[in-house]
Amino acid sequence: MIIADSQFYIYGASHYGQALTAYLVGAGLRPRAILDRAPKAAQYFGVPCLPFPEHNFETHYPVIVTILGYSGVESSLHEAGFSEVIDTLSAFELFPPALKLLNECGVLWMQAPRSKQVDETQCQALLHLLSDNKSRNTFQSIVSHRLNPSRAHYPLPEQYEMYFPEDILQLYQYDELRVLDVGAFDGDTFAGFFQRYPEALKGYTALEASAKNIQKFLARLDSMGIAQPNLVSIHRLAVGLPEGQKLKVEENASATIVSVVEPHEQVEPDCLVDSVNLGNMMAEVQCNVLKMDIEGADYDALCQGANYIREYTPTLALSLYHKPEDLWRIPLLIESYAPGRYHYYVRQEGHWLLETQFYAVPKDMLKQQ
Repeated sequence: MIIADSQFYIYGASHYGQALTAYLVGAGLRPRAILDRAPKAAQYFGVPCLPFPEHNFETHYPVIVTILGYSGVESSLHEAGFSEVIDTLSAFELFPPALKLLNECGVLWMQAPRSKQVDETQCQALLHLLSDNKSRNTFQSIVSHRLNPSRAHYPLPEQYEMYFPEDILQLYQYDELRVLDVGAFDGDTFAGFFQRYPEALKGYTALEASAKNIQKFLARLDSMGIAQPNLVSIHRLAVGLPEGQKLKVEENASATIVSVVEPHEQVEPDCLVDSVNLGNMMAEVQCNVLKMDIEGADYDALCQGANYIREYTPTLALSLYHKPEDLWRIPLLIESYAPGRYHYYVRQEGHWLLETQFYAVPKDMLKQQ
């Protein structure tokens, strides 16, 4: 595709849309506008951000899509009259330098220079521990994309419900399932367990720092006809942070961030949350499955759970994408707790190398049942 200065549009004003705009403007190719369903800024790099589809656009110009994981984007552009729509993966191939800008945008695993996004020695150590070819291939794609971002290295996400891969043998296969869900969000993972293991599921303990998410979880339980706390116990607590200190909760559309309240900082009571030691909570509920996704406190929380993991080797479903080093240091931490006692798997369950999940399945499942 050939584009000319001011004779094309970009669709999507988020991180990749911004990175692509920055690259193209620097190359002397300024988009006419950045289109977005709900633009959060009036302009970026001098390019106006306009709400789609409210404006009248010159649809004979091409539009480059910078969004993945949302169905209907391209069809909505065609319906608006655009005849030439370039999808996001094609944009990766056409403008590879923009991916390098994206990889250092400061979001989650992209918050460090590329030189700090991979520890090749540690990654090689982990690669040899992974238990199947899919894990090894996925892990190598992630590492390669961090080092040299390109369409060829970009791992497409799996097409199943998150946390429920169908190709990992014995995952969650307990006679009695006792799940500790840390970062339970609105109960979506609980619903997945309840749908798949209604007879085996004997206890589900959910920790969530967001009061709004807890209300959504309770509404979900009500809609499912499940009486809490007969099966489910929900607690507004945080892990992986110092106990005994005031903690504040900051909520946005995609994440809940918990941090220590600074001296003299004024925080509304509704925004305060208590912290609990993960190891103590695991012991209290005697979980045999730990699922955790807590926006960057994951490693510190797992340090609290060291003794329980060593003794009981519960099945683990953990996130590896919040911090650059989580990709290798979390799996290697688990191996240091229980050397040779787990099968390890890596799956890519979201776009943009987000939702990278790590599964540790005890090699001796019978002992755990």
